[in-house]
Amino acid sequence: MVFEYNKQTMKKETYANPTVLEFYRSLPFNYRDSVEEQVKAIRSTNAIATYPVLPPLLGSGVSVLEVGCGTGWLSNSMNFYYQARVLGIDFNPVAIARAQKVAREMKLKTNFQVEDLFLYQPKMPFEVVVSLGVLHHTNNCAAAVQRLCEHFVAPGGHIMVGLYHKYGRQPFLDSFQEMKERGATEAEMLARYRSLHSQLKDETHLFSWFRDQVLHPHETQHTVAEMLPILKESGMELVSTSLNRFQPIQSVDQLIAEESQYEDIARQRLKENKYFPGFFVFLARKVATRKYSPSLNQAKNQDTKPYIRHHPIIGYEYIPNTEYVLPRPGGGEYTMTINSAGIRSRREYPFKKDSHSYRILVFGDSMSAGQYVSNDHRFSELLERRLPGLEVINFSLEGTGTDQQLLLFEQVGKQYEYDLILLLPFLQNIRRNMVEFRIGMDPLTKEKVLTPKPRFELVNGELVLQNVPVPKERKPLRKTNEEELQRTDGYFSFKASLKKSLNQLAESSNLKPLLYSLVPREPFPEYKSSQTKEWQLMAAILRRFKHLATDKPLVIVPTFYSSYVKYNMARNYWQRFNSLADGTGIYAIDILPYFKALGAEAERCFQEPYDCHFSIHGNFTLANALETELRRLKFLGR
Repeated sequence: MVFEYNKQTMKKETYANPTVLEFYRSLPFNYRDSVEEQVKAIRSTNAIATYPVLPPLLGSGVSVLEVGCGTGWLSNSMNFYYQARVLGIDFNPVAIARAQKVAREMKLKTNFQVEDLFLYQPKMPFEVVVSLGVLHHTNNCAAAVQRLCEHFVAPGGHIMVGLYHKYGRQPFLDSFQEMKERGATEAEMLARYRSLHSQLKDETHLFSWFRDQVLHPHETQHTVAEMLPILKESGMELVSTSLNRFQPIQSVDQLIAEESQYEDIARQRLKENKYFPGFFVFLARKVATRKYSPSLNQAKNQDTKPYIRHHPIIGYEYIPNTEYVLPRPGGGEYTMTINSAGIRSRREYPFKKDSHSYRILVFGDSMSAGQYVSNDHRFSELLERRLPGLEVINFSLEGTGTDQQLLLFEQVGKQYEYDLILLLPFLQNIRRNMVEFRIGMDPLTKEKVLTPKPRFELVNGELVLQNVPVPKERKPLRKTNEEELQRTDGYFSFKASLKKSLNQLAESSNLKPLLYSLVPREPFPEYKSSQTKEWQLMAAILRRFKHLATDKPLVIVPTFYSSYVKYNMARNYWQRFNSLADGTGIYAIDILPYFKALGAEAERCFQEPYDCHFSIHGNFTLANALETELRRLKFLGR
C-alpha cells in the first residue's frame, strides 16, 4: 500500500515537516538521472566503507532499519554487499518508488515502505538502525533521536546517526547566505557549489545535492555534547564518532573539546575550495543490563541460567542482545554480554572476515565459555587484544557436550568465514556425549530437573542424530528412578556415591597426594582404551568436526579439573586426543604443562573452593599457552 501524506496525517504526534516533504517530492536527495546510473553507482563503490564502524555490524541475516532512506543507496548497498536483512523507510513516496526500482533491477531483497518515523511502529526491534542526514530536517531532532533509541533498536543493538554539526556547518551556510544577500542568482550559487563538490558528475545527482545543501527549507545543527544526555536517558552508550575518526573514546571531555575546533576546519576548507558540509556521525549501543541479586546463587552455586533459551537442535542457546550482571560463587559479580547473533561477546562479527585478519572459531563448554568470568577476562578476548589482526569468535556454550558443539558449528559457526577451529573439550564431555539429559535447575522452583539434549549414536561407523527436535519440557529429577538417572551424566548409583565418599575422606585426611603419587588416579576410565564405546563416539564426533572444516585446521585442546594440576593424575585422555593428530589437519595442544609450571600458584587458575572453572588467572594462563602453541604450529606467524 502506498502511503500518501495529507493534512489529516500530520497530527500532533509527529514532528515530520510537511514543507520538507513537499521539497523532496520534486527532487529527492541523492537522485540520479536514471535507475541504471543509480545501480552503476552502487555496484562500482561500496559507500558503506566510508563509515568503518558499520561493516562489522552487518552480515547475512542481520536486521537493519534505515530511517529516511531516500532513494535507497545505503539500504540497497547494505543488502548488496553484506546480505543484511534491510528495511528502508521514508515519508517521501517518490524516493521510495526509485529505491524499489533499483532493488528490483539489482534483484535485491531490500524492503522499502513509506512511513513517518514518528508514527511508525515496528513489529520487532532491529539489530542495527541507521539514519544519515535526516533527523535534523524534522521539527524536533532530539525527539527523533530518542524515538530511534527507545522504539527501533533491540537491546544490545546499535544506532548510527549522522547530523549537521553546529560548528562545522555554519561557515558553509554563511558563505551561501552572503551570496544571497549580494543578490546572487540560483545559477550563480549552483556554479559555486559545483566548484566545491566537483566529484559529482551526474547533473541530476549534483542538482539534488545542491538543493539539499543550499536551498533546503528547514534544518537544524547539533553537537555530540547535545546528544549525550539524550543517549543516556534512552539507555544508550556512545561507542564512537566521526569527530575523532571513529577511534576509541578515551575521554568525553576531550571529544567535546575537539568538536569546538570544527568551525576552524570548515573555514579552512572553504578557503581551499573544498566541499565540507560540517556533518558528523555517531555510533551508540543500547545497553541491556539485567542485574541479579547475589542471593540468587548463594554458596550452593545455584546457576539458574536466565540467559539461555530453548533451541530445537542444539538443545539451548544464548539469548541475543542481552547483558547480565550475575553473582559469582564465593562472592562478587561478573558480567555476561551476548551480542545480536547470540554469541557471548561485546563485539559483532560479520560473516565475511576482513582479508587482512586471521579468524579463529572457538567451540567448547563452560571451561572455554568463561563460566563466572566477565567477557573481557576470558582467554578469547585476551588473545584478540594482544594480537593485532586476530579475531577470536568464542561460540562456547556452557553445559554442552562435544556433540552439541558439533551441532552448533553445523547450525551457526559454518556461516562465518574462518581460518582455524579451536575445540576445547572438557574431559567430562566423554560422558555428556552418551546421554540424552543433563541435570539442570528450574529457575522458579530451584529444583533439579532433566534438561533434554541431542545425542549421536554410532551405527556402523556413522553418526546418527537422536532426540531431535529436542523437547522443551524439563521434567523434575526423581533420584529414586534408577533408569531415568542412568540417562544422565550425573548417575547416582550406589557405586558412584561410595566412590565420592571415599574421595572426600581421602582428601580430608590429606591422603590424596600420597595415594596418587603411588598410583595415578583415573577419574575417567573411558579414556583408558581407544576401544571404549565412549571414546569411539568422541573420536567420531571430532572427525566429523574436521570433515565439516574441510581444508581448515582443527586444533583440539583438552581442559581439566584442578586435580590434574594438584595431583598425579592419569594422562590417558592426552594419549587419546593426541592420537587423532595424525597429519590429516587435526592438531592437539597439551596445556597441562603450562599450568603445572606455575607450581603452587596454579591453584589460583581455578575458582576453588567455590567452583571448578578457570578463574581470571586461569584464563590468562590459557591465553599464554595457546598463543605459544599456536605460534609453534605456525598458525599465528612467528
